[in-house]
Amino acid sequence: MTRLLLAILAFSVLIYLLRRVNGTMGGTAASRPARAARSARSTGATELVRDRVCNTFIPRDSALRVTRGGETLYFCSDACRDRHDAAQPGARQVS
Repeated sequence: MTRLLLAILAFSVLIYLLRRVNGTMGGTAASRPARAARSARSTGATELVRDRVCNTFIPRDSALRVTRGGETLYFCSDACRDRHDAAQPGARQVS
C-alpha cells in the first residue's frame, strides 16, 4: 500500500513538473493578461486592451473609447462606460 502511494505521489510530481516546464500551468493571475496580449500580437490578431470597470480584455478595434486628460480609456460595453462616467463626471466619448 505504501509503495502504491509513493508511486502516485511520484507520478503527480512528475506531471506537475512537466506541465510547469511546458508552460501550461497558467502562472500567476497578473501574468495572464500580458500573455494574452502577447499571444494576440504573435498570431497577427489585434492588440487587447483592458476595461478598467469589469477587468475584461477586448480587442482594441472593438472597444469603446473615452478620452480624459489626454488618457484614452477602453470599455467592453456601454454599461461599463456609463458606470465609469457616473463615478467620474466629465468624460468625453471619442468613439
